[in-house]
Amino acid sequence: MGTQKSMPAVVSATQVQRKFGEIVRQVNRGSVHFIVEREGLPVMAIISMAEYQEFLREREQHEKDRDERLQRFREAARQVGEKIEELGLTEEELDAQIEAARKEYHIQKRHADPSKESR
Repeated sequence: MGTQKSMPAVVSATQVQRKFGEIVRQVNRGSVHFIVEREGLPVMAIISMAEYQEFLREREQHEKDRDERLQRFREAARQVGEKIEELGLTEEELDAQIEAARKEYHIQKRHADPSKESR
């Protein structure tokens, strides 16, 4: 959000061992973060505390958003279930109605976009 993003730099694990002090200084300045590779494969990242805290905030917000979406979905599913029960539809009748609506949707979509007719 408010944190300026640093630029990535790739270093080997051996370079990290040899130049740890310099890497810490560069990360602390906030202009660079390091992707550490071992045998050519990325194995970890070295980032500033500010970027780490921003990452944690973003992850927490993502989890809250996901939980809220799941809660809304469950509520909508419950309401749909209640309505189906109210109407007295069997599972087979519901499946047939859904399939008919799906086919109608695709027919309308094809008519709206004639380029899809040949598919």
